[in-house]
Amino acid sequence: MWNTFPVHLLLVFGVVSIQRCVGLTKPTSVKLIDNGYTGVVIAIHHEEPESEKLIDEIKAMVTNASSYLYGATRRRAYFKEVMILIPDTWGDKAEYESPRNSTFEGADVIIAAMNPRYPPEPGTPSEPYTKHYEGCGKRAGNIHITSEFLVHPETTYYYGDKGRIFVHEWAHYRWGLFDEYPNRFDDPSADLEYFYYSDTSEIFEPIRCTRGYETHNLVYRGEGYWYPCNGDETDGYEDGCVSIPSVEQDNVTASILSGELSIDKIVDFCDDNDHNEEAPNKHNRLCDGKSAWSVMNNHEDFKDDQNPPRVIDDVTPKFILAKVKDIRVVLVLDSSGSMDTSNRIEKLSSTSQEFLLNIAVDGSIVGIVDFDSSGKRLSGMTLIDSQETREELASKIPTEADGGTCIGSGLNMALEILSENDQSPAGGLIVLVTDGDDNDVCLEMTELSRQSLVTQSVVVDAVAFSNDADDKLISLTESTGGKFYLQTDDPGSTGLHDAYVGTMVSGVKEGDRRIEIHRDLSYYAVDDSKSYSVFIDETIGNKTTFEFSYLVDSTSDVLDIRVTSPSGEQFTSDYPGYTEDEQFKTIYVIFETAEPGPWSFRVTNLHYSGHDVFSNVYTYPSQNGVDPIIATSELSGSVTDFANGEELTALAEVRQGFYPVIRAVVYATIERPPDGAGKTYPPVELRLLDNGAGADITKDDGIYSRWFTNYTGIGYYGIKINIESNEETMILDGSSPIPHSYTLASADPEELLKGNLPTIDGTPIYIRGMPIPEPQGSPAPNFTRAISGGSSQVPETPEGWEPGDDIFAPSKVFDLVVTSAHYQNGTVALEFTAPGDDLDSGSASYYIIRMSGSTTELRNNYSSIAPIPDAHILQGNTSSCGVFGTRELFVISVAVPTNQNVVSYAFAVHAVDESENEGEMSNLAQATLRAHIPPPKTDAPATVRTTAFSAAVKPSAALPVWAIGVIVLVSLLLY
Repeated sequence: MWNTFPVHLLLVFGVVSIQRCVGLTKPTSVKLIDNGYTGVVIAIHHEEPESEKLIDEIKAMVTNASSYLYGATRRRAYFKEVMILIPDTWGDKAEYESPRNSTFEGADVIIAAMNPRYPPEPGTPSEPYTKHYEGCGKRAGNIHITSEFLVHPETTYYYGDKGRIFVHEWAHYRWGLFDEYPNRFDDPSADLEYFYYSDTSEIFEPIRCTRGYETHNLVYRGEGYWYPCNGDETDGYEDGCVSIPSVEQDNVTASILSGELSIDKIVDFCDDNDHNEEAPNKHNRLCDGKSAWSVMNNHEDFKDDQNPPRVIDDVTPKFILAKVKDIRVVLVLDSSGSMDTSNRIEKLSSTSQEFLLNIAVDGSIVGIVDFDSSGKRLSGMTLIDSQETREELASKIPTEADGGTCIGSGLNMALEILSENDQSPAGGLIVLVTDGDDNDVCLEMTELSRQSLVTQSVVVDAVAFSNDADDKLISLTESTGGKFYLQTDDPGSTGLHDAYVGTMVSGVKEGDRRIEIHRDLSYYAVDDSKSYSVFIDETIGNKTTFEFSYLVDSTSDVLDIRVTSPSGEQFTSDYPGYTEDEQFKTIYVIFETAEPGPWSFRVTNLHYSGHDVFSNVYTYPSQNGVDPIIATSELSGSVTDFANGEELTALAEVRQGFYPVIRAVVYATIERPPDGAGKTYPPVELRLLDNGAGADITKDDGIYSRWFTNYTGIGYYGIKINIESNEETMILDGSSPIPHSYTLASADPEELLKGNLPTIDGTPIYIRGMPIPEPQGSPAPNFTRAISGGSSQVPETPEGWEPGDDIFAPSKVFDLVVTSAHYQNGTVALEFTAPGDDLDSGSASYYIIRMSGSTTELRNNYSSIAPIPDAHILQGNTSSCGVFGTRELFVISVAVPTNQNVVSYAFAVHAVDESENEGEMSNLAQATLRAHIPPPKTDAPATVRTTAFSAAVKPSAALPVWAIGVIVLVSLLLY
């Protein structure tokens, strides 16, 4: 037997193969072919009330976005086909088609309200955002848009056309671009500034792209008052000064990533001709100063002149409305002769029976196939509706192994079962478990089966039972949109169990989802005892089950199980909820409602021989209306090109509803294959971090990341993840912004000076320059979770490489910041997070810090600039590097010419390890030393405050549409 919450089943409509889009084991069906995007899935959350208006607003947004995207990409892309996935809580309609293999969890865009347990975020209704997992050029997790944002009548005025906003977020999601404006929402680890000193123009410039905006420089004084800033472009401005673009612009058309989408003339992404690489924003920091178009041109959508400009007369999308359907799964189980080793067939039987008895949710439909040299139908599609049905299906699982291997024969039989009774196989899921290679005569059959599965939109999740399994499994899962798992013969390997749990994640509401808090497979010697502890938090506890499975036969007791509650009560075999199923060799200790707090249990082997025992603790959400703490996981890819230096990244997200759980303790355990000589290696443990450094993109967003570097050779690497809370763990709630890529609102600076603050339904909208609260949250309850990260294949190693060779340089520093700069004493303080020795693991040997009076020179000629000498480093030691994750501080002495009121320097750093492997140049950090910083003005406001502008145009819900239009028009004319 053997956990997870991986996200697999995916997003497809039409006859289209699912592809891996630049990283992430979360697949996507999105393709850009002949300039048209197809396979885009927009999924509506099941708690959204049924609303034709919501569907109409989605259509209007994407329709407007399509023409805007076509122009912004210079006639290279538009939205051709989009599926809107209707939740199963809505009524049926004849127009609703099959969702094929699309799910809410795998959607590109989700429409969902913020967690109802928390108040709305600043700027009600909540702004759209994109959830980034990886860095520049990498696809993000999804775009999140609230229904309130779509249907509210005032959002367009303050945020711009919703289609434009969608394109802004699509650029984040699809191409891995980042905001080109200062944004503490999205970039909490950055040193927030609104102006920088340009060494090109030798004046203070607003942080923007491009430079040509006409702006008002204002400062917010609180209580709704904005003032003109004190200072000028030569000597700089007072602290807190922000540049707010005017409504009318004559000289700019870019950039869509600058956030000013309410300005009609903003229709372009920056290219190399107009990009402002000096500006210290998140895009420049993570994309090495490259323009948006430079990154886009390196994406598979446009690389090597893919999808060249083309005249298309009609770019109106085709919309497909589809409704969520029942879960249909076929188990395709290898019973060939090679499975009769190392207890493989016994593990397969035990785990598959556990899936049918306990993991498959009520209402799911399951079929069973086994195969050796031919496929055999063990059960057609059967509705899971009773314990009797579960036991009958479990009794059909194969328990003996013999014969050859023909994977295609099993897949063909599964497809036949899914198609019985005139049913469409589309949207079905096959779980393929195998440990061998196809016989030569079956290679063509398996490839034809794969093509048929792709054509008919059937997903395949595959479990490689050992590193000897067919390497075509990766191609099979990638092309169908499935997920790949590794089950080895090693103690502790739980990949098959993880795969089965994963089938009941996509399409299952979180409130109904099984939540694993412990799973372990261990060998028990005679009389051996092992003790474990878990924590049941208040968000879970219903139908809590402690489950123990074994493989040996016996006429007497095999295990002694003792479970202890938080209050100290002990439960043994005389407890009414204690049962043993001798047919399926499983012991259950079940609590209808588990007491919150720390539980412990002890397992003792009573059998006359040593054997493996699988222990599993799972539960369900505690009550309706309370969101459980959920963990999900992905890898950077199902294939890792180690031979060419590609990193494998493990990612885990922890959240409650849509709110991040931060500062949890997250560990990944990675199973590794033998090396070329057959030497085996134990799993390695790696702590994943949410610190905004190394592999992690954004601090405190609830996404934990780390690079893996301890390769042992060619083969499969399986990853499982364990999570627990500590005293610092908390849940970010609606009292503070969540750090994702947000769309920001715009305001007319002339109106701000009059005291007309933008509000929606009486709630002020956040405008850049207003104070941002520090992240706040509620303490998280004590909890534990156990999930799978899936598996990744390394098909090739670098030439001449041996396990243990030091070939990984320290990771790039992405968060170098200037924390202080003093004109009078000529010092600059730099801070950054220490990189590792091998990427983000261990400690580097030494740092090299360089500086220049020109950001352009430093970026373009970094390696030829002399390092800062030790004599100029007043604090900090470049030869004493902290372990990855620690904060480094250096104070540098710099020259300050007496004839200059302003002097500016750019800094960068990189680390070197003991093998002289050098990391990449960091992001650039600019220090501006000023002789004088203008003080705040103390004048009274320029005008008396007037009624908020939004109140003058706010339509009444009771008025007819034509009357609303007249009121809005008159209000605009008056202003």
